[in-house]
Amino acid sequence: MNHLLTYETQYLIGHKVEFDPEAHQYVVDGKPVLSVSQICKLENPDMYKGVDQGTLKRAADRGLGLHEEIENYEKEGILSHSLEFKNYLKIKSRLGFNKEMTESMIIIKVDNQVVCAGRFDLLATIQNEHLLIDFKRTREIHRKYVKLQLNLYRLGLKQCFQKEINRLMMIRLRGNEANIIEIDVNEEETLQLLRKYLD
Repeated sequence: MNHLLTYETQYLIGHKVEFDPEAHQYVVDGKPVLSVSQICKLENPDMYKGVDQGTLKRAADRGLGLHEEIENYEKEGILSHSLEFKNYLKIKSRLGFNKEMTESMIIIKVDNQVVCAGRFDLLATIQNEHLLIDFKRTREIHRKYVKLQLNLYRLGLKQCFQKEINRLMMIRLRGNEANIIEIDVNEEETLQLLRKYLD
């Protein structure tokens, strides 16, 4: 299953949201909007400075493969055999979280205008508390990037699905390394930053 190859149309809080995988472009009510990833990259322009494009492409492909392994397991119960996937299962068991939603589209509005759209990795619950998780396979832990990314997805989930989320987490899985990084919630700072991208 490769959701990224499928053209999607969805309705969220009264808006028609389309995703074109070839262009990696979100279109809301017929108008192209930035993706969450694009905003995070614009706000962290030097994150991969000096890194070869081929290296970045290979890393992105491996990251996508890991995301698909986790999604296939959470949606279909399909087990994978990679070391990184096995480490995911260990972390899931240790933290004791259950999947609520996975790989779902969101849009984010500021001052009643849609600013961006995206797709979060996993919304889980631990003892009735919502936990928003992003999976990374990066060599470095880019905390500033992930903080913005998770806070943006949190806003989108709140607006589109009325989910109140007070816990954000990055799970980094790379080879035999497995890290759990708690991320601070900062709604006001995130809204303020988004206002830069209003028309």
